[in-house]
Amino acid sequence: VRSRAKVEKIRASLFNSSDLIGLSSLEGEEELMELTNEEILTVSSVNQSLFDTQGSSALEDYFLDKSIKGDKLVPGARDVLTDIFKSCVHSEQMLSLTPAKPVKVSDIYLSKEQINSQTPGNLLHTFFTNVRPPKKVLEDQLTQILRKYGTPKPNKNKYNKAGKEQHQGKVVSTKRPITKPLTKEKSVLNSVRTALSEKKTVLKPKSPEKSRPDEKDVEKSPAKKTEAPEEKYLTLEGFHKFAVDRAKQDIRSVWRAILACGYDLHFERCTCIDTRHAQKACRKWSLEMDVALVQYINRLCRHLAITPARLHPHEVYLDPSDAADPRVACLLSVPVESLRLRFALLQSLNNTLESFFLPLVELRQTHTYQNSIAALLCEAKGLIFYDTKVTVMNRVLNATVQRTADHAAPEITLDPLEIVGGEIRSSENTYYCQAARQLSCVPSSQLCVKLASGGDPTYAFNIRFTGEEVHGTSGSFRHFLWQVCKELQSSALSLLLPCPSAAANRNKGKYILTPCPISYAEEQLLHFFGQLLGIAIRADVPLPLDLLGSFWKGLVGQPLDPEQDLQEADVLTYNYVKKFENVTDESELEALCAEISSQHHSGESPDSPSRPCCSFTYFTMAGEEVELCQGGHGLIVGWENKDVYARAVRSLRLRELENVECMTAVRAGLGSIIPLQLLTMLSPLEIELRTCGLPYINLEFLKAHTMYQVGLMETDQHIEFFWTALEMFTQEELCKFIKFACNQERIPFTCPCKDGGPDTAHVPPYPMKIAPPDGAAGQPDSRYIRVETCMFMVKLPQYTSLDVMLEKLRYAIHYREDPLSG
Repeated sequence: VRSRAKVEKIRASLFNSSDLIGLSSLEGEEELMELTNEEILTVSSVNQSLFDTQGSSALEDYFLDKSIKGDKLVPGARDVLTDIFKSCVHSEQMLSLTPAKPVKVSDIYLSKEQINSQTPGNLLHTFFTNVRPPKKVLEDQLTQILRKYGTPKPNKNKYNKAGKEQHQGKVVSTKRPITKPLTKEKSVLNSVRTALSEKKTVLKPKSPEKSRPDEKDVEKSPAKKTEAPEEKYLTLEGFHKFAVDRAKQDIRSVWRAILACGYDLHFERCTCIDTRHAQKACRKWSLEMDVALVQYINRLCRHLAITPARLHPHEVYLDPSDAADPRVACLLSVPVESLRLRFALLQSLNNTLESFFLPLVELRQTHTYQNSIAALLCEAKGLIFYDTKVTVMNRVLNATVQRTADHAAPEITLDPLEIVGGEIRSSENTYYCQAARQLSCVPSSQLCVKLASGGDPTYAFNIRFTGEEVHGTSGSFRHFLWQVCKELQSSALSLLLPCPSAAANRNKGKYILTPCPISYAEEQLLHFFGQLLGIAIRADVPLPLDLLGSFWKGLVGQPLDPEQDLQEADVLTYNYVKKFENVTDESELEALCAEISSQHHSGESPDSPSRPCCSFTYFTMAGEEVELCQGGHGLIVGWENKDVYARAVRSLRLRELENVECMTAVRAGLGSIIPLQLLTMLSPLEIELRTCGLPYINLEFLKAHTMYQVGLMETDQHIEFFWTALEMFTQEELCKFIKFACNQERIPFTCPCKDGGPDTAHVPPYPMKIAPPDGAAGQPDSRYIRVETCMFMVKLPQYTSLDVMLEKLRYAIHYREDPLSG
């Protein structure tokens, strides 16, 4: 289906059916996750209702377009059906002990017994088994097919031993020459037949009740003796004709049979030929390839908004455009059938881990006993899908609830007037510090609530703003989390520091924990920061925090990479260290020291005042010059100790990135809300996704999780203007719109519908609701957009043009200082 309108029609028709799962339309315009340059319809066969359910004309049109053009098969379908037809002969040859000569397709005539043979590798039997009607016996089906599409087998004497064609009646034999006595014998036989036939005709009137008209006709004429049902055989041409006719009658049954034979919707083989081939393919897999495949599946499932359990191997498809992604480079040379077989193995492994094994493992002893199951799981966590980990994590979070429904939620009061004007006057007046002071006397057990779900979820605490009347708790709670994240990444608080690599135009907007000794008050603020991370996980509200990867590595207890992490965090220091490590002679070292001395980083050598030198000192991320060793100011860098100096500078930066003192306080706060042992299964990227979500808005996903109220429909003109306007927005504007509509910049990419759950169990703030405005006074173009953030409801006037819609939306997201409205 190349038409976008047709793709959307298919998606809409299938999305509304609870029985149809795993459907997606992939477009070749988004990053490296797209599979091809056209929209590809992919389906999951967890159940076969997709092919059994009638009523989707768009789906049938798609299948027909992929299969036949007029009265002919498309080349891809023709090749696949030819392979299925030939497999019947190949399976027989595999069982033969003697090597068989290659057979031309035109010479293959298949009998009913051959087709019905259940020989391993006979795909034709599988095809006819799945294409037949449910209540029809396969043998009866084959009989009818051969009767209509079969042909008689040619005379065996048509070909001699050399394979050359001979003309009947002109066969030459040296053993028995043709002689006249043979002609006499023929004449005698003919006279005998005539006499017998005459005798029977004489006796027939005596017993008319026992005679049969058919027997009379057969006995009278020798030519009619062959009118008994002649055995017919199936040829490739007849098989193709049957497939075309069957496709016109029931295209779903043909595709069901093709998929059952191990092919996908792209006419590529997605299963191994036999077990020996499968075992041989699996021997080539390494742990690195498995981890790369799991990461690819995680990204693919995020794109399709389904879980790996619902992903069919047909949908695992690496396109040549993926060659630019280094994360899947080791998978590009793997055959597609081997790739899908390995995915099926990992899928089965994860299903077992999720349903049975992981809930029984004691994860707290991961670092204590190196040979424990928990330690082995930690080493093999790259083989576990992200959704599997999150499912187990959510079960544990719901099982560790401390505050029940009988206890009232803690409530804090915030004064918005303390931060009037947009610039925060003092760190003590921030929302962050106001909340930290009030929650410091609240036991952390009161903040451990169930995962947020449904329309009115339970959050760790309630927010009340002085001088404002807000109905509901969701909007104000999400606004609070957004505001404290904004404060954390500003100059108001000194807990986070901008990434030093930003000075070299790299990782701009990223932050790390400020590496410096902390006071007791700062330790309490870091403890509260860890609690906020846990609170956001339980509330499933993605925090708009842009923290460097080294922070998440420290949070899950993973050691830093001396090369990669240093380069990501401080590329200037990384290049500085590399210069000393790559020096080849003393003259080059002297030139390097001269260059550094011009940058006010060194002085002169005490032995030679005119000679520039470097001492064992370096600047911290906070800008303070420190000694790299005792007496470092007086220790000069020379040819003998240049490597020691380079290692000391690298070690200084890595200690600052690890920031053990600050990270311990953050982990302590996080551990008071969620069990820390859950982090042993998660990678740094996965804990970042679980806490902060994705930094961009997937408009298609948002559109699929939107409902229309009070008589509105998706086909209304102003609704179409609304979505067209959002498609014209940048990602920054989309984030501002989400902030305006539900008081959070990021929305969860997870949803119970990934597992086929009902729409009523959406994770907040889903689904977005679009409703008409309150009242009917005034012209629509003069009215403004109003929202109810607690319900994620947009009250949209019926604007008359796209330009008016764009103007009103941009006004709402840019000029509305306080988006709280309900």
